[in-house]
Amino acid sequence: MKASNRPDPRVLRFSSTSLIFFTILSFRLLNALTIRTFFQPDEFFQSLEPAWKMVFDEGWLTWEWKNRLRSIAHPALFAAVYKSLDFISNLVRLQSSTRAEVLVVAPRVLQAVFAALGDYFTAKLAGKLFGGAAGWTSVRVLYSARYFSNGEAYLWFSVGSAFHFFCSTRTFSNSLETSITTIALYYWPWPQLITKKPNAKSVVVEGQIDRKELQLSLLFAAFACILRPTNVLIWSSLGLFLIYHSSSRERVRIVTEVVTVGITALVLNAVADHQYYGVWAFPPMKFLEFNLVQSLSVFYGSNPWHYYLSQGLPLLLTSFLPIAMYALCSFLGRSPMENGTAAGFQLASTVVLVTSVYSLISHKEFRFIYPLLPILHVLSAAKFENLSWRTSTKKWVLMGMILLNIPVAWYSTQVHQRGVVDVVDWLRKTGNADNPEKWNSVGFLMPCHSTGWRSSVMGVGEMWALGCEPPVGLSSEEKVSYLDEADRFYASPAEFLETQFPTPPSTGRNPMKRMLEETTHQWPDRLVFFGALENTIKSYLGPETEYGECKRFFNSHAHDDSRRKGDVIVYCLRKGAAGEAGSFV
Repeated sequence: MKASNRPDPRVLRFSSTSLIFFTILSFRLLNALTIRTFFQPDEFFQSLEPAWKMVFDEGWLTWEWKNRLRSIAHPALFAAVYKSLDFISNLVRLQSSTRAEVLVVAPRVLQAVFAALGDYFTAKLAGKLFGGAAGWTSVRVLYSARYFSNGEAYLWFSVGSAFHFFCSTRTFSNSLETSITTIALYYWPWPQLITKKPNAKSVVVEGQIDRKELQLSLLFAAFACILRPTNVLIWSSLGLFLIYHSSSRERVRIVTEVVTVGITALVLNAVADHQYYGVWAFPPMKFLEFNLVQSLSVFYGSNPWHYYLSQGLPLLLTSFLPIAMYALCSFLGRSPMENGTAAGFQLASTVVLVTSVYSLISHKEFRFIYPLLPILHVLSAAKFENLSWRTSTKKWVLMGMILLNIPVAWYSTQVHQRGVVDVVDWLRKTGNADNPEKWNSVGFLMPCHSTGWRSSVMGVGEMWALGCEPPVGLSSEEKVSYLDEADRFYASPAEFLETQFPTPPSTGRNPMKRMLEETTHQWPDRLVFFGALENTIKSYLGPETEYGECKRFFNSHAHDDSRRKGDVIVYCLRKGAAGEAGSFV
């Protein structure tokens, strides 16, 4: 019998999906490696700095780590990367400057992989719930515009998102939480996908839940909850739906799996945290105690109840906001068990529930609801595909929404707040022993955690910055009047410099005098501050100062924090600081 020359369809399917994933991965790698801006301190201080400290025994551990509020699970991923690359660098004897650049880039590459998986499973989830060849038809638009006519916009909502481009490849726990949550949602036993028995009832699902997929979903969900304990809100909502719509027999199985996976995850995480902290710790409980009981989260700002509605969701969705709101209203207005819409109703309800609960908390940040963005993209794309418009109309509308995201993505990743990134890059490169601009110490007169730290600058020279420890353990009366170091500095910069610093280094003065005075800080080789302080610093140092401006970096056109307005300015200590004339370095 003559063998068939037809290719195996399974091989074709694997080849196609592999090509799709690596195309997405290439896009996210480009995304990660081209970001030049700063978002929020947690990108460094809750992930990279603890990881750097684990491997190289240097770094800035914030108060959360000192009080055991954080699990080591997330930083451990980057610590493994640092450890591996450090070993390889030593093995192949990389130059120190090359090694530094490799260690800076490596976490971004890892996060790009996580971000690509998030995009990939967003499309798979959409295809699984709402059809459309697993959402892959739209990917062919990458190669040929003529396939736009086939629809399936699922993946394009994800890769065309300005906020995803801005945040998904940053090393926030929220970014990894978002990707992990999406994977867990893909394996979740959605009602219409459960294998039903003949004559099944309309409300209670009489069918068979895929046990392996349920276990996978719960494993990823557990990891997401370890990363961010508040992620439990998503799974509480979906879990209640699943329990309600399942038969008595299936409820027992579901609860058993939840308890088994949950306990296993908690035990493994507890062991990891014990290994890191040296004592048994349960960070979620500490997190609740400090943020809810002691209300320390308010110390970092409070927002009105409508923050997520008026600012959070619009910032996350940008041009996709109208279709997302239409999708939410549409799915919530359908019967919970109507054929093909049960998952949509549950996802829409979860978005509303989680947003409502977060709105009750005083301290709000729009990255807290970031895990809801893939859900909103799936719902939006599903409704967009069902619009009764002509195909050509939908094509141009989709292209228009994505094009509107491009300038937002470009400005947020290339322009706004780039100076605080450029300055640490410059410090890292000029800290090399062979560099003529070599420095031995640098100080930051900036709001706390305004730049990256050791994981960005590496182990060259001494570094100090203004602190911002919250009022841990203080009474309610003491908290009202409490000011951290950065607040005290900005309340009266000249007075702070007079009391917390030695005599300013000036021409004709003995430079050793400033080293002998007992003060909180010493004047460094490099002094970094925002342009908003320029006149104050110049006035305090005086005309005979040994400092002079040696570098200036554009940071932002405007800023909501008046302390961070203007360029990032670097003052360098003059060569020959004993009083003779010299150049600035």
